[in-house]
Amino acid sequence: MAAIYPIPTTRVSEALTHSRMLSQLQSDEVSILRLQQQIATGRRIFQPSDDAPAAQRAISLQRLLEQKAQARENLSTSQSYLSATDTAVQGITNTLNAVRSEVLGVTDSVSSEAAREAAIQQVQLAIEQLADVGNQVFRGRYLFAGSRTTTQPFQLTGNQVSYLGNESQLQSYSDVDLLFSTNLPGSDIFGGFSNEVHGTIDLNPVATRETLLTDLHGGRGITKGSIAISDGTSTKIIDFAGAETLGDVADLINANAPTGRTVSARITNNGLVLDIDDAGGGNFTIREVGGGTTAAELGIYQPTGVLTGAITGADLNPRLRPTTSLNAVFGSRARTVLESPGLNNNIVIESLTRGTANNGVTVQLVDDALLDAGPGLIAGFETATYSAAPVAARAGLTFNGFGNNLQLTGNVTGTSLNNVQIQVVDAGAIGANATATFNSTTKTLTIGIDSAGGTEIQNVIAAINGEGTFTAAYDAANPADGGYNPTATIPAGDAGLVTGNTGNSGGDANTIFVNVQRNATTANQVLVALQGNAAIQAQFSTTLEQQDSTGAGSAGSGGVDLNATAVTSGGSGFEPDLASGLRIVNGNNTYNVSFAGAQSVQDILNTLNGSGAGVLAEINAAGDGLVIRSHVSGYDFSIGENGGNTATQLGVRSLTAATDLANLNYGRGVTSIAGTDFTIVRNDGVPLEIDVSSATNMQQVLDLINNHASNQVPGAQVTARLAQFGNGIELVDSTVGAGSLHIVRATGSNAATELGLIPQGANQSLPAVVSGPNTVLTGVDANPQEVSGVFNSLLRIKDALVNFDLGKLERSVELLDADMDKILFARSELGARAQGLDTLDARLEDEDVELQAALSNEIEVDWTAAISTLAARQASLQASLQLTAQAFQLSLLNYL
Repeated sequence: MAAIYPIPTTRVSEALTHSRMLSQLQSDEVSILRLQQQIATGRRIFQPSDDAPAAQRAISLQRLLEQKAQARENLSTSQSYLSATDTAVQGITNTLNAVRSEVLGVTDSVSSEAAREAAIQQVQLAIEQLADVGNQVFRGRYLFAGSRTTTQPFQLTGNQVSYLGNESQLQSYSDVDLLFSTNLPGSDIFGGFSNEVHGTIDLNPVATRETLLTDLHGGRGITKGSIAISDGTSTKIIDFAGAETLGDVADLINANAPTGRTVSARITNNGLVLDIDDAGGGNFTIREVGGGTTAAELGIYQPTGVLTGAITGADLNPRLRPTTSLNAVFGSRARTVLESPGLNNNIVIESLTRGTANNGVTVQLVDDALLDAGPGLIAGFETATYSAAPVAARAGLTFNGFGNNLQLTGNVTGTSLNNVQIQVVDAGAIGANATATFNSTTKTLTIGIDSAGGTEIQNVIAAINGEGTFTAAYDAANPADGGYNPTATIPAGDAGLVTGNTGNSGGDANTIFVNVQRNATTANQVLVALQGNAAIQAQFSTTLEQQDSTGAGSAGSGGVDLNATAVTSGGSGFEPDLASGLRIVNGNNTYNVSFAGAQSVQDILNTLNGSGAGVLAEINAAGDGLVIRSHVSGYDFSIGENGGNTATQLGVRSLTAATDLANLNYGRGVTSIAGTDFTIVRNDGVPLEIDVSSATNMQQVLDLINNHASNQVPGAQVTARLAQFGNGIELVDSTVGAGSLHIVRATGSNAATELGLIPQGANQSLPAVVSGPNTVLTGVDANPQEVSGVFNSLLRIKDALVNFDLGKLERSVELLDADMDKILFARSELGARAQGLDTLDARLEDEDVELQAALSNEIEVDWTAAISTLAARQASLQASLQLTAQAFQLSLLNYL
């Protein structure tokens, strides 16, 4: 209630009295007006300032009511779609039951051709009816196309049905925060795709500068927090909040080394490698900041430190994406960095091919001046050589005088005699003789000469050779020495003056040697030498390391350190065979698909999906490989080779060496008897009796044939392999004889037929084909795939009836039974969803009542209180008017 303004009882001015009385009148009138508006409109609040807290609560309630109203609209639409879907499929079961009854009536050998023809017609009619149901449209969209609502999902062409929809479910908000699926894709009801064809090949991409952080760890990504890098004295905090790629991470680390230090972060095939400069000592550590996990997720968490060593990160396992370059998959290339202290001098050596062949190649810098008696090369004339065999260490000794220079070569190859110090000492009065001793602990070869200068060079050679660690011979590298003179003497003054060292001249097998000038050769000059050697360039690419360069003009200008060595590692996988492509058999058609020119995973997917072979190619859920499925019902589907290894390398061959025998023949496997299952008869008549009872997969079957005791004749045997074109087992006979390669099944065993080597119902294989010097027998694919669904079952029933194949007919009826169960489950799911929506609708209706009541309490008027208050205010106004009338009639006489 508005305030009542008091009038003082003491003597006051008339103006104050009038003011107080007018204020009271105005207050009463405003209150009455407001109450009249509330009673007239039913609203207590007309603007937020009337009651700010209540207004805020009311706005929230109104927004929630609007959301709930939209949810009820969505729910109503969802109910209509589910109802239409259920109506569409409710007659399918009756149709299929009728077909099943008709087919069972002709599954015997005495039924007439007319009866079978009638059954065929009924099956065809059922196929057409189901296709019509599957293509039903409701409210402008196809009910069974998944999320491709404008695409006709089922295409009936001749004796095949293709599913062109997808497996996605449309979802709608049936409540403020509740998504609800409003459809069932046709693949869930009718069947649309075959099982996935995939192998065991991991197409795990290598890590590169462009690898997204969100793709690491199979797509789980990392937490972009902060890490602390320290050398034990100074610490830098690095925040990765703005980083998007591994290259960003490496750049941030390189730019934020501890004060006064240099940290090099490089990206390998698997992840990160961090190294700190050796000059400042200390202990290199990487820790988390604020309880984060960023360092651990980047694989570089090292809280205890590695002194000045390198921190090699864990495998970051990037996810395969459509945009992934094919250069980043199928394995990695062996790689190393020849690293010298300072900047602008690191060289990257990387294999040109994937695989392990170039792992373990060592790169060594050799001081050319140490190798022989010549003056050694000067900077700018460096040489590089590659040796596949181990190389012995060597060193040159230049004595004063003429005809007496020597070259020493280690008597063992490898690095064990590298950095051997050679000293010439005074051995006393020994005349023309010489001595030689080798200390393996200090790696020192000591040569003793006569104190009077009488030692002859031939005796020095004999002493060194007799000691046995090195072989000495005259060194003609310096023409000024005049040629070898066996009686040339060694001046006494050479003792303590003449020295030599083998340096890094010895190496293990597969070593790249670069001869340089000590303290003069730059990284650019080493790079020129490496790139100038054809043998090295045929195997490796050599470039300057980007992270080590301070700029384009200074890249490679830094000097190299003779102690710098590097060993390649990380090579894995194989070089892909994309040009051969693969062979897809689907719908009685064969498609040869080549990927020549493909640059990315998306190119491969586009080529497959656009091949017209009726397949859907995708990246698998784990993000490490491809899967291919058929969407054509009614036929066998397989993926094999087209003369190369493409299908195997992509991991999509449908029959591999690892395929379990139990999975062959649509899951019926291979049955074996005790003893011989079949006999392979070679061209020369030699029989190979094969018992497959111990085999569990295709590789073991191949091994049983290849390792047969009667087959172990090099150059004259039968070789078993998977077919080079298509699928199936292939036998290659290199023997010569009057016979012909063939296979005979054993009585009671059907293993050869079930392995695809002998046709169904036959006792012997088809004739082999002469291919060059060999005879080749290729079996059929024993592991065909098929679309699982009602169209496939009906089409196979039709085919079995046409060809009167009772065995196939029996299997097809079994498939149909499974399809009918699938349809029943689908209808049950539709019913459950409809029931769920009904429950949601009832709940939303109750919530609407409650929310409306809550909103009413906040903004609507209390009629009883308002009317009562209005009466009171009207009485107050009447009293105020009377009092004011009296007050305004007063005159000066009233105060006398």
